[in-house]
Amino acid sequence: MDARFLRGDGRWIAALIALLVVTSGITSAQSDQPDWADSTFEEFEGMVSVYNESITSVDLGIAGDQLQGETVNLAVTDADGATATFSFRLDGQLRMTELDQGERSDATLRMSTDRETLNETLNAENPAVVFRDAVADGDISLSGIGATNAVKWTVINTLADLGRSLGLF
Repeated sequence: MDARFLRGDGRWIAALIALLVVTSGITSAQSDQPDWADSTFEEFEGMVSVYNESITSVDLGIAGDQLQGETVNLAVTDADGATATFSFRLDGQLRMTELDQGERSDATLRMSTDRETLNETLNAENPAVVFRDAVADGDISLSGIGATNAVKWTVINTLADLGRSLGLF
């Protein structure tokens, strides 16, 4: 057998092992999701078109304009403390696109809520209104990712907290 073939074959084996290691890391990262994440994701997918149809007629208040163009990691925590993460992009009209399970490395915004609030939103006749009300009530929190977005959302959240304490919303 030719020695050059064996050297080349060894590189292919090393490349195959590296590929297996990388893909097994991706698989285990997705398996970090709780058992309920898959069914919730399916419900989420079904709700997106209803949300997208209604969002253009809903005023989101102080945060509305700031949400345009954001890439969102949504963390949903259940009563036992297990957290599922979903991600999506918001276009210029606040419609959701590119919904996926797991986090995006290019996210600019983190939304956090509990599973009950997400389920209410997913099952609502008008999920855009339920989303708006949950943000206004503090049941969905928003925080920026990256220095500029962190400052921007800290200011927005401070103004929203002030408005809630004064009974403005």
